[in-house]
Amino acid sequence: MFLFLRILCIHILNSILRTVLVQESFDIVKKTRIDEMDMISELPEPILHHILSFLPFKQVARTCVLSKKWEETWRTYPVFKIDESILFPKDEWRYLDKRMKSLNYLEQTLRNRHFKDLVCMEKFRMKTKLFGEEFVSFVDRCICYAIGNNVKKLKLGIYSIGNDVKKMNLGILSKRWHELEFVLKSNRWYDLPPIVLCAKSIEVLKLRGCKLELPRKINVKLASLRRMHLVEVYSNSHVINNLLAGCPLIEEIGISNCEGIESVELFGLERLNDIMIADNMGLERVDMKKLNVSSLSIFQPLTIPFEINITICTNLKNLKFVEAYITDEWLCQLIYELPLLECLELCHCKELKRIKISSPSLKTFSIFGCMYVVELKIDTLNLTHFTYDGGMMFLCLNALALSNVDLSLFRSNTDTYWNAKFIELLAQFHKFSEMLSLRVSKNEEFIVSKELRQMIPSPLSSCKHLNLRIDTISQPFSIAKVVDELLWIAPHIKTLSIEYFLSGAFKKTSFEFSYKKPLVYEDEISSCGNSFPLSCWQYCIEKVKLEFNDCEGNSTKGYSLEGREFLEKIY
Repeated sequence: MFLFLRILCIHILNSILRTVLVQESFDIVKKTRIDEMDMISELPEPILHHILSFLPFKQVARTCVLSKKWEETWRTYPVFKIDESILFPKDEWRYLDKRMKSLNYLEQTLRNRHFKDLVCMEKFRMKTKLFGEEFVSFVDRCICYAIGNNVKKLKLGIYSIGNDVKKMNLGILSKRWHELEFVLKSNRWYDLPPIVLCAKSIEVLKLRGCKLELPRKINVKLASLRRMHLVEVYSNSHVINNLLAGCPLIEEIGISNCEGIESVELFGLERLNDIMIADNMGLERVDMKKLNVSSLSIFQPLTIPFEINITICTNLKNLKFVEAYITDEWLCQLIYELPLLECLELCHCKELKRIKISSPSLKTFSIFGCMYVVELKIDTLNLTHFTYDGGMMFLCLNALALSNVDLSLFRSNTDTYWNAKFIELLAQFHKFSEMLSLRVSKNEEFIVSKELRQMIPSPLSSCKHLNLRIDTISQPFSIAKVVDELLWIAPHIKTLSIEYFLSGAFKKTSFEFSYKKPLVYEDEISSCGNSFPLSCWQYCIEKVKLEFNDCEGNSTKGYSLEGREFLEKIY
């Protein structure tokens, strides 16, 4: 009911806005009609603010022309967003005068809020490019007004337009050459006003495209800051470390694509819970000591060693390394020192070759693209989810709680023993996983010869749910042959799904199997794949439900077939 009323209010408000904006010079009669239908204006101001939060900010600003009540609602609205859709038409360089009128109006609105102290500002966001020195001054003043209004969430996205200059028609700019000159001379970053670094009210700070400097007479003190994200920011280690030290309540830190920072030091931040450091040019070291952090992600695609010091961070539960320069021995020791670790993800770490993981608390373990790994030993009794994306490797697994496995194997050679190694790898999950997702690059990569079937047992006789994805189909392709292979691999399966790319689109075929009671003793059922040269599915299947559809679910066809002869009826 509340959702319906909110949608209805927004619909009425949009109707009023369209009426006012289409006819700017409406008469008294039209005003009366609008007043009669404008029941929404009688709602309390907090509810009006909540309704406005679902409208684009440009429409929110236009409500001030409706009436004195709406003008007051606009003036007290605690969110202020400035972006290029408000500042500039489609061709911002053609309408410089109109742009200046927009700037003046926005600045006047902020100034009125600041001097009248109407309400604390909940959020101030500016996302724009810098056009000329006067525009930089405008941005400076807007930020100061927001801080004067005790803004809680400050988000700045300042973008360079150096790449856009080449595309501009210089003839258009002949009258404002000094603006183009400013663009050509200016650097990539916007100089952030130092007042931001000592704003007591800011709880969330997100900066992009800014340059951070620390004047000598200013002490960084962001007493209320809880979340900080720096993206494409230029600074140095002294400023960043002083900034972090001045945030006693900080809970979340993100530093990505920044320049000039050589080291990051995180000490004594008791409330810090989440750290993300990614792709920072020139960053050589991260030091963390005695933190209560529970989540750490480091993404540093560098060719030189990158030093990571994690000391006494015993509460760490989620750990992720992407293209990090870490070794087998270092990782093994780190995991040993993290008694509460539950989730570990390793992506494209080229120095890892023989990984040993021993952890009583680990529940989720994922490896993606670590192509030099040849051996993986996992001793994790509570592990429930395991994901591996890489080349063939030797696996030693001790994970009694394992229930979900996701394998994506890359075949880098034409080794004739690859299929045997593939079956040996799958067999490691025989006792542990009831659900397995498998992804291969070509359909022939999991085909097992009849000779090999006679020599070795089915590797996944305990698996109940199997999902297969084939990236590339090699002709001739038969879905029946694929199903036959998979039913040998997992002869007691209940559900099977196969996704494959064919005729320009991904398709999906799903199977649901029901079994009749086999004519063997109960103790033989569990080892059926080991006792017979042919898998027992051929004798036990009673009914099969099929469903063919594309992966977007646009077209679906369902069938119900009897017995093991169902393979003869599909193609």
